[in-house]
Amino acid sequence: MRRPLYFIAPVLLVAACSAGPSSYIKEEDSTATTADSTNFSNDITALNSPSRKRVRTADVRCRVNNVFNAVSVMEHAVLGVNGMIAESTMQNQLGLTQDVPYSADSLKRVQLYTPTANLTLRIPVASLDSVVHTLTSMATFIDSRTLKDDDRTLQYLYNALKNDAPAPATIKPAAKGTTLDIVTYKDEQHDAATSRRIENLSILDDVHYATFSVQLFQSERADIQVIVNPDRITRAGFGTRILTALTTGTNVLSNLFLFILSCWPFVIVLIAGWFGYRKIAVRN
Repeated sequence: MRRPLYFIAPVLLVAACSAGPSSYIKEEDSTATTADSTNFSNDITALNSPSRKRVRTADVRCRVNNVFNAVSVMEHAVLGVNGMIAESTMQNQLGLTQDVPYSADSLKRVQLYTPTANLTLRIPVASLDSVVHTLTSMATFIDSRTLKDDDRTLQYLYNALKNDAPAPATIKPAAKGTTLDIVTYKDEQHDAATSRRIENLSILDDVHYATFSVQLFQSERADIQVIVNPDRITRAGFGTRILTALTTGTNVLSNLFLFILSCWPFVIVLIAGWFGYRKIAVRN
């Protein structure tokens, strides 16, 4: 009764392996066809025609009451409209640091800082205005706000027409052309066509998903903490300081004695000069 199972398993495995690449090839061909398509469903002569390839971007820099809360609200808003958070970073820009006395053995350290955040968001075009409104409603001061609408229709059409143009039946190399030159030429043409397809796919992606760049900051804040006074901690005890002072005085006295002792040649010269001066003075 178990023997048919041994025959069914390999058949299923072969069927799965054969179906995978073919479906991938069909999907790849469909994508390439979309990138090369010059069929527009509406008249592109109208400025607001849905067939136009318009890329929308937004850039806002503003101050909020709380950077962390604003970032959380923005991330939830983007995910709520099926967008993507391409980048989200938060950091503190440090300012002045000052230590002031607090107690006999401690200091109060005051660190000024400014919380900041940078977001790069990918949002469906239909939801861009609502997400921008969500941010501006939280802002207490808008430093800059830029909205751009770039029409990429002609670039998309140029790439599609270049790829849709029929290839020449034969390629006639130059007088000194070789088979390698022909192969190189074909590879270059294929690479150029592929680059145009990729560029068109990128345009389509930007058309459907707007890029929203956000810079957030808030008013300067102070981080206050009590720390140990290093001068108090590293200072030696009273008895140790007395012994250190006695040792230092002894060293100074010994060094002075050695210095004077090392000057004995000069003392002899001074004594000899003094006696010589006395003799000359007596003769006169």
